[in-house]
Amino acid sequence: MQQIHSCIDIDATPSLVWAILTDFGSYKRWNPFIRAIVGKPSNGNALRVTFQCPGRAPASTTSTLTYLREPRELRWRQRRLAPGLYTTEHRFRIESLPAGGVRFHQTEQIQGLFAALVAAAASGRPRRVSTP
Repeated sequence: MQQIHSCIDIDATPSLVWAILTDFGSYKRWNPFIRAIVGKPSNGNALRVTFQCPGRAPASTTSTLTYLREPRELRWRQRRLAPGLYTTEHRFRIESLPAGGVRFHQTEQIQGLFAALVAAAASGRPRRVSTP
């Protein structure tokens, strides 16, 4: 399993950050990787997610919203190719800070045989390719 994680402290209430997070039409304004989401934020709903890695053309996938706990956490999962080859779970979590504001966590867990290659491409790290 590979994991990509980032977080940022935001001087805002959890409910405001949640409102922006669940406004799928606004993603292109604040998320440089996820360019669009079509669907409704409700458990079990299908989402059409369009993402774009730096220097690459946009690509869209169908995901399933697997967990929604207002105003704290949102997750969706996508499977590509055949089971066991490539599955991702994207998580957004809003954590209240003691001094006010929130810490916004964004995590993507990648599982399957192609996990290492995909994680390297998404993070911009160089890949090592071995040949027999």
